[in-house]
Amino acid sequence: MKHPIYILSLCIAIAALTPAAFAHRYHTSVTRLEYNTEEKSVEITVQTFADDLEAVLSKRAGSKVRLDGSKHANALLFDYLRSVFQLKSGNSAGELQWIGMELKGHSAWIYLQTKAPLNLSKASLSNALLFELFEDQVNIVNVHNRGRTASLVFKRGDNSQEIP
Repeated sequence: MKHPIYILSLCIAIAALTPAAFAHRYHTSVTRLEYNTEEKSVEITVQTFADDLEAVLSKRAGSKVRLDGSKHANALLFDYLRSVFQLKSGNSAGELQWIGMELKGHSAWIYLQTKAPLNLSKASLSNALLFELFEDQVNIVNVHNRGRTASLVFKRGDNSQEIP
């Protein structure tokens, strides 16, 4: 018969392997915007923690949402992204188009695109991804536009920024 301390230690170790044990201490996303001159479109790649997206989608839906690649989960995610991410040129907002999503480890990679003006300079961008969930959320956007690269950093309370 095993010693009770051994059994207790084993139970604690197993409990430590629950998803909560893998929770991260920082809240960030990294987005890449790349202007495609041939297509006159902007290719958008968003990388963030999958569990954070599941938490915000579950909160909005009022029930548990898993990023499983189903049409339902993708539709919820796309609807959410349209509400928090916007690229505008003048008064005209680009309409986001869903390309897809893949899960890699604890990260979600989301692929979108939108039609764009002749370039991204002077366009404005809003990125409030996960701001309603985390006060310390930081969203970094790297913009690649006709051979130039610029980075924008969004924190809670930031509305929109002009792309240089």
